[in-house]
Amino acid sequence: MDDLKVVISWYSLFTICKERDIQVHDTNIIYIMPPEVDITTDLSSSEDDISVVEIKSPSMNKKQSKLKSYTIAEVSKHNTKEDAWLIYNNNVLDVSKWITTHPGGEQAILRFAGMDATDELRAFHDDWVLDTKLPHFIIGTVSDALQPSELVADFRQLGEEFDKLGYFNVTPGYYVAKVVWVFSILICSMGLLFKTNSFFMHMISAILLGIFWQQFAFVGHDCGHMSASKKGSKSNVDVTHLGALVTFFNGISVAWWKATHNVHHAVPNTVDCDPDIAHLPVFAVDKKMFGSLFNYYHGRVMEFDWAARTIFVPYQHLWYYPIMCVARFNLYIQSVLFLLNPNDGHGGRTRLDLAAFIGFFSWLTCLVLSIPTWKERVAYVLVSHAMAGLLNVQITLSHFSREIFESPTDKDNEAKYGGDFFSRNVKSSLDVACPTYLDWFHGGLQFQTLHHCYPRLGRQHLRKTLPLIESLCKKHSLPYTSKPFVACNVEIYETLKNTGLDARAWSPLIYESMCAQG
Repeated sequence: MDDLKVVISWYSLFTICKERDIQVHDTNIIYIMPPEVDITTDLSSSEDDISVVEIKSPSMNKKQSKLKSYTIAEVSKHNTKEDAWLIYNNNVLDVSKWITTHPGGEQAILRFAGMDATDELRAFHDDWVLDTKLPHFIIGTVSDALQPSELVADFRQLGEEFDKLGYFNVTPGYYVAKVVWVFSILICSMGLLFKTNSFFMHMISAILLGIFWQQFAFVGHDCGHMSASKKGSKSNVDVTHLGALVTFFNGISVAWWKATHNVHHAVPNTVDCDPDIAHLPVFAVDKKMFGSLFNYYHGRVMEFDWAARTIFVPYQHLWYYPIMCVARFNLYIQSVLFLLNPNDGHGGRTRLDLAAFIGFFSWLTCLVLSIPTWKERVAYVLVSHAMAGLLNVQITLSHFSREIFESPTDKDNEAKYGGDFFSRNVKSSLDVACPTYLDWFHGGLQFQTLHHCYPRLGRQHLRKTLPLIESLCKKHSLPYTSKPFVACNVEIYETLKNTGLDARAWSPLIYESMCAQG
């Protein structure tokens, strides 16, 4: 049979080469070729013996010249789920057909549809993802691209330096040590429960179990920022199975945590997008929430209803710590809702995570039933969960008292979600100043500003890089804030109290008159 000439997209060609172990050495072949640019190959008569004989690839300049140019304003019009474009490194990406299968869920992308998402994409993905996945979606370039500000350029440069130093690399040994540490707490807890008959010692066991949950949750948090694929990843940790281990022993779906947490990192403290501040009718951290806003993450209106206006929000500073003691039960509920609703637009669910979640309640039920009396069983559950509520305090402490942002009114708004990626994450974060020997207690959350600007930065590298983020914030007059743990608690108490006072004076008629136009 004569050689057959076929036209094949770069993505398909690359797939064939990988499947056949064909080494492509032509340096003119670059990954940014869009799907519509054709490549001609010679195929032999047998499909099993497919080999690449010739690749007719234009030069870089010619290739780029074939891409259509778009203005920022034109890109901004493509901002819906059905028609979603992004800008990355001045290239225009059409992710409309892929958005529903994004492993991180739809919302992390939809919040930036029609916008430049260069820093957001870099923050959450390893280089191999950006280099091998994104090129398939390129449809053009930006004709009126803006130069990054000095602030953005400096933060990007700092990220590149961290990369060169290997600070985005995660070593298995670090997490082996963490797992050994947290399981030593669990062993002590179980020893006190099963080797003693004292009610007091059983309550100490419950406290240790709560600390175990708090500490192991930090490992689950780290899993949410690691790549689940080993190939090309800077993470040498088996994230899939480590995450399942956390779910099994901690009872909070790591898949749910990742889905909600990525959106939180992308749009922190945005009043109608960030799920981590959407807690009505119980909490409202800003009077902007009194308007019963539609929350894009939850896909529903967060009602400022009678219960919020009368019972909770006006006295939320008094409710705060009691609710934190039982907040873990809400995390169970959120995990269940997430795992049972695969069509809610949030990705990442796996059968392994579901099995691990069911396994948690199986062993916890057996554990509680092994306790002799119902009175002691109830006490054990409440004490352990109240102790684990430390985690909820630490999470809310980092953001509740910080600046609250509004969604952009138009998609080419430069002040999107509080400004550029780095500015909004600095403004919305509060660090906890603590000595080195207390780093274990805070699990990396004490370096919230650094973590939010570079979420893939390994936890073991956070303290030594902290002075760099402090100096960079000082250079650009960004409000970097760090306070002792007690002072942070005072600040969040005052924030909730002041918003509660606003709630007492709030009236729907006054609100409607303020929002009226004309």
